[in-house]
Amino acid sequence: MYLLRAKHHLKLSSISSYEGGWYICDTGPAGIFSHTEVFSSNYNTLRQVFKYVATYTAHIPSYADIWGWVMASDFSLELNVEEIYLRMRQRIKGENRYMDGKTFSSASTLSKVVHNSLDNETHVHRGSCKVHTWPWQARLINQA
Repeated sequence: MYLLRAKHHLKLSSISSYEGGWYICDTGPAGIFSHTEVFSSNYNTLRQVFKYVATYTAHIPSYADIWGWVMASDFSLELNVEEIYLRMRQRIKGENRYMDGKTFSSASTLSKVVHNSLDNETHVHRGSCKVHTWPWQARLINQA
């Protein structure tokens, strides 16, 4: 199940061939004490494969921690708060109850401890270590 986030699998992925395409990955706990479980190594693995890598986090009360996601692409995506508002208005009818441009901007800002740790991470997933995945991801691996 863990091969989906291995460096060699990501290199073979067709995601980078889509013009403007982004790979978005649920990367697990991202709190000050928990981010080194898988968040930092997933980030570093994606950083080895894609030109642009960005993170965002949200506090998930039922997980009792901050949860992290990593976005990666060979195409730059730098949006300011107003551009995010505009894109949301174009795609969503009505108002989103939980997300807006300011909220996303805040979610993509990491604490200094976590940010420094990501900068210094050296582990890269090569298919020899387990990474937390969901059952549907195992089906994708079996189809590859």
